[in-house]
Amino acid sequence: MAQESPSSHSFDVPPAKAKACVNCRRRKIKCDGERPKCGQCSRSSGFQDCEYADDGPTRTQVLEEQIAILEARIEEMEKPKALRSTFTLQNPYMGERRSTSLPALSRGGSPNPPMLHSDFTSTPSSPALYEGVPLIELETLIHNFLHHGSQFGFFLNVQNFKEAAFGRSGQRPAAVLLDVVHLWAIHLSGSDELAAYEGRYLSRALRTAVDVLSGTHSLNTVLHCIQAEVLLSHYFLRNTRFLEGKYHISAAVSLVLSSGLHRIRSAETSAASGPLGPAFRSLAPPRDTVEENERINAFWTVLTLNNCWTTADGSPSNISYTVPDARIDTPWPLDINSLHGQSLPDVSVGTVTSFLAHVPDNGNSVAAFHAKAAIVFEQASRLASQYLPNMPHEQLAQLEASFNAIDALIEGFKLALPAVQGGLQSLDAREMFVIHSLAHVATIQLHNPFADEVEASRARALDAARAIVRNLGQVVVNNLVYIDPIMGPLFMATCHVFVAEVMRCRRRRLVGTMDLTSLAQEEQSAKDAFDTILAAMNLFAANCRLMDSQLHTVRQMYHEL
Repeated sequence: MAQESPSSHSFDVPPAKAKACVNCRRRKIKCDGERPKCGQCSRSSGFQDCEYADDGPTRTQVLEEQIAILEARIEEMEKPKALRSTFTLQNPYMGERRSTSLPALSRGGSPNPPMLHSDFTSTPSSPALYEGVPLIELETLIHNFLHHGSQFGFFLNVQNFKEAAFGRSGQRPAAVLLDVVHLWAIHLSGSDELAAYEGRYLSRALRTAVDVLSGTHSLNTVLHCIQAEVLLSHYFLRNTRFLEGKYHISAAVSLVLSSGLHRIRSAETSAASGPLGPAFRSLAPPRDTVEENERINAFWTVLTLNNCWTTADGSPSNISYTVPDARIDTPWPLDINSLHGQSLPDVSVGTVTSFLAHVPDNGNSVAAFHAKAAIVFEQASRLASQYLPNMPHEQLAQLEASFNAIDALIEGFKLALPAVQGGLQSLDAREMFVIHSLAHVATIQLHNPFADEVEASRARALDAARAIVRNLGQVVVNNLVYIDPIMGPLFMATCHVFVAEVMRCRRRRLVGTMDLTSLAQEEQSAKDAFDTILAAMNLFAANCRLMDSQLHTVRQMYHEL
């Protein structure tokens, strides 16, 4: 498969002033300073376009700064109150990094919006309001969001959260989490009248997120902060605000790693040197089984989010499986809303590396299947991106060995998955459709570089795409209101397979290499499958800006056929 050509835009940098890129500096090799990618990095497939320090803070520097800030916050949180500093978490939306698409933080809201009371009651003569929305109505909207929350990364126990959020337990959720849940409740309301408040809710949530780890907090503050970051990232990605979405993904990853959530029940009890500093800082012991499982669920939800979206846009992952200090020991998650009859292992070690080595495990919950699907999706996509035509024989042999291993892993994983069935009356059925789709697109991504030349790879990619279409036939798509936004990129990848199949049939028809009737049938089958995906995207696009944007691209592909 040919390499993508470099970006056509140029940079006005005189050759005499060219400086080494960040990658070459770290590797201590000579750099020609070419932009957007220097000669050294062009020959190393693992690098994106080069970063240069004279262009301002690089992406790596920005991420390192964000990590340092979040680590300092966690360290500060663990100190006695009298010793805490007044250090303020930097607002990523201020200054040069602020996205032009983000509403001003003060727009439409008062400087100090009212806090929620301990309950959601009101009187007919004087209804209680929250940001102008009656609290009774807001409670109904929150119930609606929580019903679909798993599609947007809600990993806490739903019943416990409801009890706390509605003032029916002794512990209130962190303010930032309440604000983000309120934002989502309005966002999913489907009401034009309530949508007028969405910018105000977003502004409040972002303001609260800035100071979430400063001042007085509860034992759940870090966990609730992670949940808020996950929900904010989904919100921005769903609304095609990718830079902001990826910022909140990196913040969530930094929090789970800095808090040691990747080492829950680890066989190694010592706080060894971690990937983000001299040592990761474990939280206080969980108060009960539910809280421990929420922490486990938090880690795997963040890993799934990171793997899906960094893979979807080809950017470097925020999580490594190969760095020893970053090894993931946390056991596979259980079903957080149905823990009865489930149990965790006493100790756990090398959870992801064991899975990648085909070691059998007990990760059979829906949440575990989702995490595994995201892992194989990432591994297959990144391996396929390493292939280049005319690779040296030794490198090609190594790639082939890795290819066969991940291909076998994906197929074994698919066989272990429960079938997609039962319409969408079950929330698990909707989740299983997303999980199956991730696994099938992993196959598509793995075989795509070879599909034009190798018949077996073409057939494997086509079979995987058809499996996604068959699964759509097992769900009542018309009854489905919301779905994980990652399905937008997954549907796009599936459509590309059918487009390639149509074009293949037309090429073969022109040269007369096969029975014309059979070719026409194959072409029509691919078109019908394309139509099925297009119809599903059309339904989902009604309330998802990302799906709508990608639907536009798919329609263009369709018209070109």
